Amino acid sequence: MNLDPHTTALIEALSGASSGAPGLETLRQILDAMPVMVGLFDRERRHVYANRAYLEAMGTTLDRIVGATIGDVLGPDTMRSTLNAAKRALDGEAVSSEGWTIQPDERQRYFLRLHAPHRSPNGAIAGYFVVMQDMTERRQTEDDLFRLAYYDPVTGLANRLMLLKHLADYRTMGEPFTLVIMDIDRFADIRTSLGQGFANELLDDLAHRLGAQGAAFDLIARVSDHAFALLIAGPCDRPTVEEAVEELSTIVRSARSNSGGTVFLSASIGVAVALPSHERPEDVLRDAEIATGRARELGGGRQSWFDPAMHAHVVEQVRMEHDLRGALSGKADLWVAYQPIVEMVTSGLAGFEALVRWNHPERGNIPPGVFIPIAESTGLVVTLGTWVLREACRQIAIWQDQREPGSAPLFMSVNLSTRQLADPNFVEVVREVLRETGVEPSWLKLELTESAVMDKAEQSIRLLQELRALGVKLSIDDFGTGYSSLSYLHKLPIDSLKVDRSFVSAMHQSEENRSIVRIIMDLARLLGFDVIAEGIETSADANLLRALACDYGQGYHFARPLPPEEAGKLVGGLLSWQTP
Repeated sequence: MNLDPHTTALIEALSGASSGAPGLETLRQILDAMPVMVGLFDRERRHVYANRAYLEAMGTTLDRIVGATIGDVLGPDTMRSTLNAAKRALDGEAVSSEGWTIQPDERQRYFLRLHAPHRSPNGAIAGYFVVMQDMTERRQTEDDLFRLAYYDPVTGLANRLMLLKHLADYRTMGEPFTLVIMDIDRFADIRTSLGQGFANELLDDLAHRLGAQGAAFDLIARVSDHAFALLIAGPCDRPTVEEAVEELSTIVRSARSNSGGTVFLSASIGVAVALPSHERPEDVLRDAEIATGRARELGGGRQSWFDPAMHAHVVEQVRMEHDLRGALSGKADLWVAYQPIVEMVTSGLAGFEALVRWNHPERGNIPPGVFIPIAESTGLVVTLGTWVLREACRQIAIWQDQREPGSAPLFMSVNLSTRQLADPNFVEVVREVLRETGVEPSWLKLELTESAVMDKAEQSIRLLQELRALGVKLSIDDFGTGYSSLSYLHKLPIDSLKVDRSFVSAMHQSEENRSIVRIIMDLARLLGFDVIAEGIETSADANLLRALACDYGQGYHFARPLPPEEAGKLVGGLLSWQTP
């Protein structure tokens, strides 16, 4: 059999056959050229030999290290930590290990180590080899990647993935636990108004304060932009958990930035107890977040414990959102009802309010009070509102041609949502709809709630001024139920105030209630606005409002919201409320 020529060359080099040089010296050169560290020890754990890489790592020379133990070089702690591996190697076993070691220069390095037996020519174990590879940079990279994957860079706390790992471990071990989610209320507004830097400082301070309460929790994690999770191991003791949760509320209220800046903070807190019915760790986290959402719906700054009814409600909301998206894509199930708005003195038809309706193919008519909040929370209300606006404008354009000759043009009121007000393209959307439908801008009246306007008053004033520049009419809806500021009210470029139905229905109960309606009307006249009263249920309501000189009214006394075909009959002059 012919040997590979490369193998033959290696044998000759190590044996010295080709050059006459000792083979051991060749082997020594090979070892010194290797980047791995190689050390040879006798049975007393004393160095016999070390290659160049080993000597450089230890900061010594071969003459000084021969006869010395690893303890003499790196200290007794390293001597003790490698004792077991050395014993196993001397017993004939090859042992792999890894770990951090303090070097003579006091730096920590991470090594992969192999302890292997060194046998004499007769097969007896004469000592052992230690082969080491410096993996410090790779380990530091791995640690950095681990921190990026499992820890939050702002607060240094565990993140959502690390929390789920802990929950999975608890489930595997059969360990009961309770999960608390703490979501900071209005955090997005704080970040928007005071900046991301200030917000991060608040989060960092809050993380430190939570850490100081670490004894009450087994893990604290940041699980979203402004939410923290706190894990409590063991059977749930509700009074103890509630006490800890109350302490969390106090911690949130005390948070401040590094520069000492403070804002009032509160938190919506949800609690879920791990149950056998939870199939995955994510299920417990989901339930805790659902409970947190419930606390937020109740106004924030409070705690809520999860119960299965909450989950059913969320599932229903998600299903409803899915169906609403489908309805918006096809538009077949959505339609617009029109409630007449009446001129109070003449009882003539002045216009209509467009009200969206949803006829679900399986559930039938779904009340607006059910699907509108879903549209608001998901942002679908922008698409929905644009569709209603276009439908209403198309309809009023048709009806203008059908009204009685010589009568004043009808107007169409369309409600706007806060989301639409925040849409930077909204003015352009209105302009485009008017162009498409051929509607005169003065025929369109956009209704906004006072809370939506006053929430960001200066921004709202600019938007309303742009809309007014188009020639569109503007109205404040549900006036008196929000928090209007008179300092802003006179600046708003609006045409109408709409008195909320709660004031109209209470007019007959007391003189005080009538006075409220009268004051609203006097204020409107003072500012040059007309007044629309909604919720007129009886002729007594209508007569009293006429006595108060109300301009317009709408309500069941005149007509309910009507399908387009029925509303069209009113346009032709067939006014049911005028029939004796």
